[in-house]
Amino acid sequence: MNCPVCGKEMEPGCVQTYQWAAWVKKPHALTLMLKDGEILLDKKYVRPCSFPGWICRDCKKIVLDYSGKPGQEG
Repeated sequence: MNCPVCGKEMEPGCVQTYQWAAWVKKPHALTLMLKDGEILLDKKYVRPCSFPGWICRDCKKIVLDYSGKPGQEG
């Protein structure tokens, strides 16, 4: 995949986080009740969450894929 910012080749990999992850507008303590416009990306209680993606080491951007995650809400 090419970087959408600089156009150089990106390296595949994944990002991991513990238990659950959410897209938020501003950093805050995560609770079970998401605020308006926030998206629960994934939730696990025993294992880490993992998101496949690509990293551009030149411009420091990461592209993630959160499709098909069981904790996904919209």
